[in-house]
Amino acid sequence: MSANTFDDYEEAAMRTAKVFGEGKRFGPEEMDMLHAALGVASDAGELVDAIKKHLIYGKDLDVVNVREEIGDVMWFLALMCKATGMDLDTVCLRNIAKLAKRYPEKYSDALAVLRLDKAD
Repeated sequence: MSANTFDDYEEAAMRTAKVFGEGKRFGPEEMDMLHAALGVASDAGELVDAIKKHLIYGKDLDVVNVREEIGDVMWFLALMCKATGMDLDTVCLRNIAKLAKRYPEKYSDALAVLRLDKAD
């Protein structure tokens, strides 16, 4: 099938799109995961936009907005932890342990490429 027009493309693309509502329905945990993932993405985008306005457009950093967006991202991460049966403390501690293994002394570009935490 060729995609010569946007209508053709849309038809071809939708052939491989997942149809929701057939078979398994999302339960509360799945809906929380979806809500959390979409929320992290959208609020991270808002954080990026605030930094872009400051660094690229030369506007004053809107510290209040940056703080709010960081808080929103954290809220969605907490929701993701709840939905997946994890806890934020453990996730954070494991992340620090991973980084300590990857960078035994401090960050370096060479160690970033080596990824010592993955070498076993």
